[in-house]
Amino acid sequence: NVARLLAVCCAVASSSNWQFAYSSTYLNTPVLEFKEYLNSSFASSLTEESYVHVWDVVQNIWFIGFFLGIWLSPVLNDRLGRKTGLLIGNCSNFIAAVIQFLGVWLHLPVLLIIGRFTASVMTAVAFQAVVLYLQESPPTSMRGTASFCSEVVFAAMSVVGMMLGTDELLGKNLPLLLAVNIVPCAIAILIVLLVPETPKFLLIKKQDRISAEAAIRFHHGSDVDVNSVVEELLQEADEDSHSAHSFKDFLVIAKKHHLRKIVLLGASAMQLTVSFWAAIYNSTQFLMDLNCSNFVASWSSTFMAIIYFIGTLIGSQLVDRLGRRTLLLPCSLVSIVCWTAFTFSFYLQKSNDGWKYMGVAALTSFGFLCGCGINAIAWFIPAELAPQRYRSLIQSVCYTINTIILVIFTFTLLPMYTSSVGPSTFLILYCAPSLVCLIYLTWQLPETKG
Repeated sequence: NVARLLAVCCAVASSSNWQFAYSSTYLNTPVLEFKEYLNSSFASSLTEESYVHVWDVVQNIWFIGFFLGIWLSPVLNDRLGRKTGLLIGNCSNFIAAVIQFLGVWLHLPVLLIIGRFTASVMTAVAFQAVVLYLQESPPTSMRGTASFCSEVVFAAMSVVGMMLGTDELLGKNLPLLLAVNIVPCAIAILIVLLVPETPKFLLIKKQDRISAEAAIRFHHGSDVDVNSVVEELLQEADEDSHSAHSFKDFLVIAKKHHLRKIVLLGASAMQLTVSFWAAIYNSTQFLMDLNCSNFVASWSSTFMAIIYFIGTLIGSQLVDRLGRRTLLLPCSLVSIVCWTAFTFSFYLQKSNDGWKYMGVAALTSFGFLCGCGINAIAWFIPAELAPQRYRSLIQSVCYTINTIILVIFTFTLLPMYTSSVGPSTFLILYCAPSLVCLIYLTWQLPETKG
C-alpha cells in the first residue's frame, strides 16, 4: 500500500512538475542555439544589449505569470476542486506547449513568450493543486513524505530538461526540443483523469460521503478503517473553518508581533531559495563566461541537476530525522560560500585558467545543497510555525513576498551581470541578502520537526 501510494503521489506530482521543471531548464543548456534563434527571428541582428533584454523577457516572463497564477489558484482549486484545478491547469499547459513549439518552429519569439506566460500562470494553478492533493489524500503519517515527492519529481525532471538541451541530444534542434514538451503534457491530462478527487474535498465541499469513502480506499488501501479517516477529515475541516481569510485578518497579522515575526521568518527562509533560479536558468551561460567550452558548460549544468536530484533523495530521508533548522541553516551557509567561491573564480580565472573548475565545483555543490537542505524545507517553515487559524493566510503572504522579490531579482540579474558590475552581481543579489536572512534565522528560528 505504501509503495502504491507513493507511486500515485509521484504520478500526480509529475503531472504539474513536468511543465514546471522542463520550462525552467530547456532554456539553460542550449543557450547559444536560442541566441541564434532570436537573432534570426528579427529583421536585423540584435545588438548585445537588445539581446540581453529580449532574452530577459523570454526567461523571466515565467515568474510574472506564476505570480498571477498563485492568485488564480484559490478560485479554481478551492471552488472547483483539486482534481478539476489540476485538469484545467494541465489542459492549458498542453495548449501552451503547442504554442511554444510553434513559436520556435515559425521563428516567432512573441509566440514563445505567450506560450511561456500561459504555461507559468496555469502551472502555478496546477502546482498549488498538487500541493493540496498531496496534503489531503495520503494518511496523516505519510503527508511529509508525500509532499517531498513533489520536490524529488521536480528535480528528476530538471535533469531531463538539462540533458535534452545539450548539443549531443536535442540542443541543436530547438523545434524538436520544444515538441518533446507536448507529449508529457498530454500524458499529464490522462494521469489526472485516472485519479479521484481528494477525500477531504469530496467530504467537506461536495458533501459526497460515498465518493469520499471510495477515494479514501483508493489512496489508503482497501483494508483501511474508513470511518476513522472520515472522522479525522471532519476534525481537520472544523479547524479549517476557523481559518483567517479576510482583509481584517490580514490587518491582525500586521498588528500582532508574533504573527509578523512568523511572516518575517518565513520570508527569510524563502529568500534563501532565490539564487537557485539563477543557477537553474543560467548556469551554462555563466560557465561559458568563465571560459568553459560549450560542452563542459552544458554537461556541468546537467551534472548540477543530477546532484540536485540526488540531494532531494537524501534530504527526504533526513528532514524528519534531523529537523528543519538542523538542515536548513548549515546548508544555507555553505550555499553562500559556494556563490562567493563562484564569484571569485571569475576574477581568479583571469590569472590562471584552472580556477574555472573551482566555479564548476561551487555550482555543483550548490545544486546538492538546494536539494538536500534548502528548497523544500524553506517552504515548510511558515506553515509549521503559524497558528492553525492564520496558517493559510501567512503562507500566502510569504509566497507573495518571495515571488515579488524573485521577479525583481531575475529581471535585474542579466542586465546587471552584463554591465560593469559583472560577476559581483552574485554577491550583491544573492550572497548579501541571503547572509542577512541567515543571521536572522540563526538568531530567531526555532526547530519545528513538523
